[in-house]
Amino acid sequence: MASKQHHLHPINGFWYYRRRVPKAVLSQLAPGTKPIVKLSTGIHVIDDPNGCRAIKTAIKFDEAQERDWALRVEGRADEASHLTVASIARAKVHGYRYRPADEVAGLPLNEVLERIEVLMRSGSIDQKIDRTALLGGVSKSSIILSKAAASYNAFLRADHNGKSPNQLLKAEKKKEAAMRRFIGVVGDKDLLTVSREDALAFRKWWSDRIENEDITSELAIKDIQDVRMIIATIIERDGLQAFDQKAFDGIKNFKRQNNQREAWPLETVRDTILRADPADLEAVCHDIMLVVIGTGARPSEVVALQPHHIHLTHNIPHIEIAAEGREVKTANAKRKIPLTGIALEAMRRNAQGFERYNDRAAVACAKINAWLRQFQPQPEEGDVYKTVYCFRHSFANRLYEVHATDKMRISLMGHEGTGPKYGEVPLSAKAQVMDQIAF
Repeated sequence: MASKQHHLHPINGFWYYRRRVPKAVLSQLAPGTKPIVKLSTGIHVIDDPNGCRAIKTAIKFDEAQERDWALRVEGRADEASHLTVASIARAKVHGYRYRPADEVAGLPLNEVLERIEVLMRSGSIDQKIDRTALLGGVSKSSIILSKAAASYNAFLRADHNGKSPNQLLKAEKKKEAAMRRFIGVVGDKDLLTVSREDALAFRKWWSDRIENEDITSELAIKDIQDVRMIIATIIERDGLQAFDQKAFDGIKNFKRQNNQREAWPLETVRDTILRADPADLEAVCHDIMLVVIGTGARPSEVVALQPHHIHLTHNIPHIEIAAEGREVKTANAKRKIPLTGIALEAMRRNAQGFERYNDRAAVACAKINAWLRQFQPQPEEGDVYKTVYCFRHSFANRLYEVHATDKMRISLMGHEGTGPKYGEVPLSAKAQVMDQIAF
């Protein structure tokens, strides 16, 4: 017979976890709440006469219940999520991964039917905890990712390692930003349901950004580390190690890269790329590339141009990079860039902008980058192919060649910088410089 110390009891032919609610907790629950917690393990006594298998489930239930009660006593009832935690344990007993109800609804019909068949075969379809385990029953617990970073920051705020208030605030914002990006990829879900597939999806999202945008691996490495740390810390804090799926364990890290991307050589751009037949590249993507080459603007800035940002009839044709419907990368990113040469021709063909790729810069960049590989050899180990973003570095080199001032370079490229504080570079002065370097 199973030991009572695990709160395991045979009831109606099944092993049940049964435990009395402490008075300190019962006083905080809704009036009429039963003073006894009773949860079926879903395991028949006849199949497990000594309760060896049932004990493992009962221990998980007990850990979940202890955590739930501790949170309520601490005045954190909104974070108590016993039902979901216990359901995760029950789902594992049945050989499935717990999913909230809204996720179960989106599963293929055959998988939903399989889950129902398991419940019917085990005779536990009438038991709430098992139905919740395999079919959902709550959309989310309060241990959801959107609350995780704030909970983590509050927990560690006392251990600030000598950081000033501003440094501490900056560190906390980085954790919150990392979690927002993770949620953007995998959705807002129960922290304990984060899977290896979620971790791999987040890595793939970062991999695509590193390949197609001006982003080094450093930020990706820190983001993945921060998300992993937040989840692991909350699991340890709340005694949930039994439910940790270790989603991020063994996830291959990115190689640390030099922050400086290699520029396309001027001769390659002028004599090879601009003379190549673009038939294998979508025309609008080719024009996006020409605007990047001719203006030094970021690809994401080019595809985000709205019709009222494109001034082709102005006495100095130009485009306007604005913070409209998107964040700009630096304080200097909002700027006006004269249009000359190939950039002016490309914008005349796209006077209304690049609507197809407005919020899909990575997609356009991937197509351009694939086309650009024909102009470069296979990179050696540790190196990478040059991309469309590398034209921006070529543009910077062309500005150096005509001895453009620091303030001029900052004004044209939208870099962070410490040039002269006062005065704005006139559009006419920019145009004079652009005329000198135009293709």
